[in-house]
Amino acid sequence: MKPTSAGDQPVSPDAETVTASDVGRELRRLRKATGETQAETAKIIGVTRANLTQWETGKYLPSAHNARQLDDHFRATNALFTLVETARSPQEHTPTIAGDASVVDTSRSLLQVFHTVGAKLAERLIRDEHGKPLGWRQNLQRKTPPTVLSTAYGISTMQLVGEPYIDLHPLIENLHRRRSEHGWRGRPEGKWPETTAAVLDALFRADTTLSVDDGLELLEHSLDPFSNTRPYLLATTLQTAVRMRPDARLTSRLIDDLLAARLDFGGLRLWPEKKEAGLVAPEPSVAHTARAVVVLRDVLRNRDDRNDVREAADEATQWLIDHTHSDDGVAEDLEKPRPDGDGATRIIIRHFTSAWVVQALATAPFLPLPRLNRALGTLWERYDADEGLWAWGSGDLPIWQTLDAVTALRAAALAVAAPPLSPPGTTP
Repeated sequence: MKPTSAGDQPVSPDAETVTASDVGRELRRLRKATGETQAETAKIIGVTRANLTQWETGKYLPSAHNARQLDDHFRATNALFTLVETARSPQEHTPTIAGDASVVDTSRSLLQVFHTVGAKLAERLIRDEHGKPLGWRQNLQRKTPPTVLSTAYGISTMQLVGEPYIDLHPLIENLHRRRSEHGWRGRPEGKWPETTAAVLDALFRADTTLSVDDGLELLEHSLDPFSNTRPYLLATTLQTAVRMRPDARLTSRLIDDLLAARLDFGGLRLWPEKKEAGLVAPEPSVAHTARAVVVLRDVLRNRDDRNDVREAADEATQWLIDHTHSDDGVAEDLEKPRPDGDGATRIIIRHFTSAWVVQALATAPFLPLPRLNRALGTLWERYDADEGLWAWGSGDLPIWQTLDAVTALRAAALAVAAPPLSPPGTTP
């Protein structure tokens, strides 16, 4: 089956220019040839009718995953998928002229960055006087003790960059020993669901003797009523729960709680920094909305029985696409009630907004490439080439920021052939 443009004239994937409109016309032709409505095709592929309409009108290109599904469904023998990839990144199909330094091997450059991240984190691993690894500190620039949370972030980052720079088993064993009845704690007292979620995520990424049932029980015990007022806590715990067991009772409960944490902003239901009674002029949060979208897409990849999840993710994704403000980092003042009822514990949670926006857009059923590129540009602005890691605006090197950046870049690499995945000015 040959891809066609208007009428019956074929559009070759090797043509000099293939546009999103060409893809849309071919997709519409294939659908009509099968006699399916947009709603029928969308249901089979697992997207909304609005998504399919945007693809057919050439407004957006389907992601690589959805392009493959459409190709298989219409039995296009890879022609539709190739057409989509050609339209997405025509530079990938431009012959490379020998000696042309302007042609950058972005894949190899990204691998070099990941290699540097692994090597730099290995250098910054804290060890005792006998050389035994103890973990990482939260801010890699400061002379502070390692923490459970930052060590979990370090293990997850090492797993993502994919090289055995260090033996992780002593660190994993240390995390097991630090477990309490309520999971893992970020402070000496109380329940800390974000810490428990991060540790469980690290353990299950690596190698753990902990069963999924035990992990889910610990995660559930780490939650308290305060958690339902903070989208950050709900999204973080849900992401770990859905990775451990998508159909677990706790997973379903957290999905409902996260959806309930939205507020209505002019007819759009989005996530604020917090949801409490009596809020004065709350605003939608880009960081929290993007975090929520990412975990809801995780849900949809594992179960297709939640149309409310799909609708919420699609609505929020469109808002992120239309959002024109900066994707730079933001800080959240998280005041958690003390378990003894005597006041509150105040901590500042910082969010690397651009990294979460990249993940949210990269997992969307349609790929808004200009918007994705803008978020990637902001992400790379925080890359410190001398340190080989990502830095906050103050120059601090939070280990979680590098984890967020690496996670986002991997998601983008899987979604699109050639976004700006290498730092500006990088050459092979």
